[in-house]
Amino acid sequence: MKIGVLGQGFAGIFLALFLKEKDPKIDVTLIDKEETAGRKVLATGNGRCNITNLVIQPNAYNSEDALSVVSDFPGEKIVSFLKSIGIFTREYNNLVYPYSNSAKSFLDYLIALCKERKIKFVNREKLIDYTLENGKIRVKTLNKIFIFDKFVLACGNVSAPQLGGSDLVFKVLEKHGYKMVTPKVGLAPIQTEEKPVTIQNERVKAKVSLYIDKNLSYEETGEVLFKKDGLSGIVIFNCASMIARSKRFKKATISLDLMPDYDVDKLVALLTKLNDVSKASVLSGIFTKHVAEYIRKASGVKNLNSYTPTEIKKIAVTLKNLVFTYRATYDFKDGQVAVGGVDFSNLDFDLESKKEPGIYFAGELINADGLCGGYNITFAIASAHKVAEAILENA
Repeated sequence: MKIGVLGQGFAGIFLALFLKEKDPKIDVTLIDKEETAGRKVLATGNGRCNITNLVIQPNAYNSEDALSVVSDFPGEKIVSFLKSIGIFTREYNNLVYPYSNSAKSFLDYLIALCKERKIKFVNREKLIDYTLENGKIRVKTLNKIFIFDKFVLACGNVSAPQLGGSDLVFKVLEKHGYKMVTPKVGLAPIQTEEKPVTIQNERVKAKVSLYIDKNLSYEETGEVLFKKDGLSGIVIFNCASMIARSKRFKKATISLDLMPDYDVDKLVALLTKLNDVSKASVLSGIFTKHVAEYIRKASGVKNLNSYTPTEIKKIAVTLKNLVFTYRATYDFKDGQVAVGGVDFSNLDFDLESKKEPGIYFAGELINADGLCGGYNITFAIASAHKVAEAILENA
């Protein structure tokens, strides 16, 4: 049996390995428009590659369909499979990384395994179209024509165009009548109406609350990085994805609780007690100089130090609720994932097309985005496993 796979990322590579593990004689060809395999793999986890997460957090995925795919092949099974092919891992608070902490070493080993198993790599070939003919699938690329028994589209989405993200396949699928969810940028920095220019590149740890049309939509504690035009950091990336998942809204705001260990009353009492300890602002003993000054101004307090009781109350309230108004999400080149893609309604339980037998889908091309923490790679691998099982079962 000949299997064609469009895409040489996590979904494509793991699909090939899953197939070869069960049937070494199966013929697998991985096709990609890029010159080299796995370019996005190298960028994951800041070059360390956060492979998976052993705990599925609430809102980790944008749909029950995505969650169902991952539930069949969760982090524990991924780790077990990796060990069976000679890849050791290490954990940091449920986040799983290669033992080498190197995405490049991880990718190099995966590619070497593929080649040892005679998995074919065809590069610099863009998909033009495919047709179903007499029980076979004829795949036309820019320079070649392939004939496969099954064809899997696992080519990623439009995120990170500098690493190969593209909408070329979307145009092909639209011709074939697939329902598509227009991609939006996920896991990216956010532009805000407020411009924290004076504290750009400063970092704070905060409890972050996202409100969409005044309704609490997401909450997480983490590090926030200020940019000249907005906010960044993993927790902000997650907020960006939650905003992208919202179909329609009038206003979104992000509230930073800069001192989550204290309620307002305790904070007022503490600041009041320390107000006269030094001639410097009491905020200077808690935050960096620039962040302290930003908070003072955001509170509407004019005194530079030695605050009045009213001013202390204003500062305490601001510390518990420093608000930024969503303006826009950064571009796809700054996003780690696309929120959108091939709608699950096109697919059956095994991720095979309902309208075109023998056509399967895996990875980010499907509308199944996850939050930060290895969730997107987990879906890519889990969906590849589901497709591999279905192909082998129907062989």
